[in-house]
Amino acid sequence: MNNSSRVLLCILTALSLVSCSRSPADAITNVLNKCADTSHKAAIYNNNPGLQARYIAHEAQKIDIRDCPPDFRQAFQAHIFAWQQSAAALQNNTAGAAVMEGALAGATGDSRFIGQANQDAAIAVQQINETYFVVTEIAQRYGARVPTSVVGQ
Repeated sequence: MNNSSRVLLCILTALSLVSCSRSPADAITNVLNKCADTSHKAAIYNNNPGLQARYIAHEAQKIDIRDCPPDFRQAFQAHIFAWQQSAAALQNNTAGAAVMEGALAGATGDSRFIGQANQDAAIAVQQINETYFVVTEIAQRYGARVPTSVVGQ
C-alpha cells in the first residue's frame, strides 16, 4: 500500500467515524427514551413510591449520557439527584405516618406535626417535576423528541 492509499484510507476512516456519531438531538432523544422505558418498568412499584423513586434513580444513573451536550448532562444529573432525594419523603408518606403525626400533635398540643410527611412528599415531587422541566426544556432547544412521561400514571 503506497502513501497516497494510506492517506486516503485514513481520511475515509475519519469521515466514517464522524458520520457515525450522533447529533446532540439524537443522543438526547436516546437518553430520554431510555428514561421513559425505566419509568414504564418502575410501574411495578406503584404501591411503594419510595422504592419506585430509588429504582428510577438507580436505573437512570446507568444511562450513558456521554454523547449529550454538557448542559443536558448537568440537568439530567440534577434530575436523577431529585429522584434520589425524594425516595425517603415518598417512602415516609403513609397512613401510618399520618396517624403518628396526629398522635404527636395530640400529645404535644403542637399541630405543626400534622401533614408533615405529606408536605415533604409534595415538595419532593415538585423538585422532580422542576428538574424534569429543565431537562425537557434543554432537550427541546437541541431539537430532541421528548417522550410522554409515564411516571405517576
